[in-house]
Amino acid sequence: MRVGIIGAGFFGFHIARQLERRHPDIQVEMFEKESAPLVGAGTNNQCRLHMGFHYPRSGYTIYQSIMGFDRFVSEYGEFLTDVSDNLYAVHNEGLVSVDQYLAVMDSFHLPYETQPVSSDLFRNPDEIGLLVRVPEKSIDVRSIRQNLGSCLRGSVRVGTPIDEVDAENGLLRSGTTEFGPFDYIINASYTNPNLGLPPALHFGVKWELAVLVLARTSLANDAAVTLMDGEYVSVYPAYGGMHTLSSVRHTPMRRYDDAMDLAADYPNRFQLAQDEGRERAIADDVARHLRIEYDTEELWVTAKTKLSTDMGDSRVTEVRRHGRLLSVLCGKIDAVFEASDAILRELR
Repeated sequence: MRVGIIGAGFFGFHIARQLERRHPDIQVEMFEKESAPLVGAGTNNQCRLHMGFHYPRSGYTIYQSIMGFDRFVSEYGEFLTDVSDNLYAVHNEGLVSVDQYLAVMDSFHLPYETQPVSSDLFRNPDEIGLLVRVPEKSIDVRSIRQNLGSCLRGSVRVGTPIDEVDAENGLLRSGTTEFGPFDYIINASYTNPNLGLPPALHFGVKWELAVLVLARTSLANDAAVTLMDGEYVSVYPAYGGMHTLSSVRHTPMRRYDDAMDLAADYPNRFQLAQDEGRERAIADDVARHLRIEYDTEELWVTAKTKLSTDMGDSRVTEVRRHGRLLSVLCGKIDAVFEASDAILRELR
């Protein structure tokens, strides 16, 4: 069996890994538009392995996180670390009340411990209605970038954007070059899930350019704080003793309804973030809520794809088929098994 995978990000590599495990004689070829694999949203994110605490307004996202968490730990435990002091704070003026938040978490039997709210951490502790400690983990995305590719038996073609998919004949085209035929094509490109699908099967999606700050902070290496649910902030462990800083208000830099507009801005994304002062805006927003000092190491700017009907809290993963093409709407990284399981069912 010969399979072509569009997108050499985390979803693409994970799917290839599962296919090679299930079908030892399979031939996998991956195609990546960037000059290196594993440089997109799958390895430029908050570094959080979700259990569902982040999504009180989307039960299905919580369900996918719960179903994927233990399997992710089993499969990728070498890339994970415990976050022993992992705090979620529910703001009194947020989009969900304390009672609503607890009702949702309890309905999914998620484990948490209530904690006292301290003015040592929160600038306005009276604004916090609930503080809980949770057992989510941190993903070492740097280690994933460095090591995940070595697990693949197949080949990866970088600098090869796929412009056209012939789902009937199993062909891929990049400029004037044609690849295939493939028995199956899997589109795991994240930003272009509709490539090769007929309009009737299109995912309704929109896009963002998102900015995160990677910094050394005054928090302990195994400590995290997430203030929610609304236009608030998060500080989460990454790797090397650093944390990611994000802000619901300032992390989304640009929003798009047209993928061509995103493609036009994407090569200049770092300059755009610098021109708009996003690093300072994110850090100032964090400092407005939390007593945390920081020293920036890097600025991460990446593209994100969301459902066009999303109101800010749904990050589902789904697979749609057309001919030899299976197209993946890539959601949260912990839901990656939702995609690979669906594909394995189709390739029996």
